[in-house]
Amino acid sequence: MHRQRASFPTSPSISRLGSELSAVINRVRSAFGPIPMLGSAARPRVQRAEKVVDQTARQLLRGEADLSAWYRVLRQYEDAWMLELERVRGARAERRAA
Repeated sequence: MHRQRASFPTSPSISRLGSELSAVINRVRSAFGPIPMLGSAARPRVQRAEKVVDQTARQLLRGEADLSAWYRVLRQYEDAWMLELERVRGARAERRAA
């Protein structure tokens, strides 16, 4: 049986999605400040969140998802980075205390 896909008539443009993602990335960069982000980018939590952002963007562009899903995964992506920042700060604090 063929499952019908939900179609959302107002699919956002690639540039809109890119701008919204850039805004999240800029907030994350600002929060990290001088703390290097490269190691955090390789962490599984951040990589999983990034994959979900990519998948959802593709679904949006095909009309298979709506903007509420996009904004939810952007929040989750930002949250993944903020949790990683907390982890990094905690590790740095432990090293200083030792």
